[in-house]
Amino acid sequence: MRKIYWRQFLLLSLILTILPSFFLIFTAICHTTQENTISHIYDQEKVFFDSPQTSSIQLFTVPPRYLVVPYQEFVIRTSITCRTFKLDNPAKDSTKFHPKYSKYLRGPFPYVLPYTNITYNDIENFYTNILVNKKRDTPIIQTSFANNITFENIPYIFQQGMWHPLGITSIQRTAILVPLQNREYNAKTFLFNMHAFARRQQLTYTIILIEQASPLGHRFNKGRLYNTAINYLEKQSLNITCLVLHDADLIPEDDGNFYTCETKYPKHTTSRVRELNNKRGYIRYYEFLIGGVLLLTFDMYKTLNGFSNLYWGWGGEDDDLALRLIQQRMCIVRPIYELAIYTGLPHPRGPRNNARFGLLTWSTLRFHTDGYAQIESLTRIIDIHQTLTVTYLKLDVNPDKTLNKQSSMGNISSLLNTINVHMTSTIKTIIRTKTIKES
Repeated sequence: MRKIYWRQFLLLSLILTILPSFFLIFTAICHTTQENTISHIYDQEKVFFDSPQTSSIQLFTVPPRYLVVPYQEFVIRTSITCRTFKLDNPAKDSTKFHPKYSKYLRGPFPYVLPYTNITYNDIENFYTNILVNKKRDTPIIQTSFANNITFENIPYIFQQGMWHPLGITSIQRTAILVPLQNREYNAKTFLFNMHAFARRQQLTYTIILIEQASPLGHRFNKGRLYNTAINYLEKQSLNITCLVLHDADLIPEDDGNFYTCETKYPKHTTSRVRELNNKRGYIRYYEFLIGGVLLLTFDMYKTLNGFSNLYWGWGGEDDDLALRLIQQRMCIVRPIYELAIYTGLPHPRGPRNNARFGLLTWSTLRFHTDGYAQIESLTRIIDIHQTLTVTYLKLDVNPDKTLNKQSSMGNISSLLNTINVHMTSTIKTIIRTKTIKES
């Protein structure tokens, strides 16, 4: 009996030893096959990028081959800042009023930190009643939800879903979009301050809070929130010309940081951020960053096919969008450091998205099949609450419950087929572009 047990134990040990070896060999073969496929894409693409016709687009530091990249190395050595272009500088025009000519610009913005008991009704009442009735000789307003408020009573009127400065036609119609999950105090603080900030620049504007109501927990999908809200906006009759994609925890500190879209390129304004009550000063972020606050037009957003819909958890979706910018030959402009400054409000940070680097590696292969154009089948608006001070959208970003499905060989096979379709489509596009150029 002992010999039989010993032989069974030996057989089990051999199986456990051999299986990992087979797994490693299989992984190595797959990796080699992937590298050969990537090399093929690179070789096909190089002919086009090295052609004389494309030399005029090398205006900023973009490597000639970027389709599939070692992401972390790529970010370190890549800048997407426009090097040869300056911000728009429009002349004074009474029919198209630019914020730089506002008589209410004061420089530093005196943001207010309200008490935690502030409600959305308090904010509504403040901008429709308290501030409107503020007397000129009363520099400071005291309320039950905040003290030492120095906001000015700038003449504004609410019409057809937008706030308009009286007697002025703004150069743009601006929508400020803020994605949320479990950030209610940040959202209220942002809303309370941003109305005052926008009015100092005499913008025509609306503010939209986009809350992920389902699923709850760590599966936050900022890309789907933005794509859905912008899809909703496009169907409205607001004629929005400038989209401001804004984190809820960031409050601008200078009203010279104009919330206007540029005519040619997206604008990133979050150059320096200092955490509230942090004495270390401002943190300057890496050049590849476009998260925080990004301003761009509808056409620019569509050109990029918006955000990817695949990033669940914290991190990766903004850099994915940056890779799309590079793929579409777009750089970004930034205001000067003295103006592009923000205070960062404290908030709990969600779990990191551990799949982000794998998704980023294949980002540009999914460009045409993963983004804004595909959003309608992926999310559902479950509630719309509109007041004078905010439009509040609540979303289910997983209505088909795909997150709840168990992993299976069928799912894996489907994923591999999807990747194969992306790669085949990309290769065909590159070859077709090459043929057009040669003809």
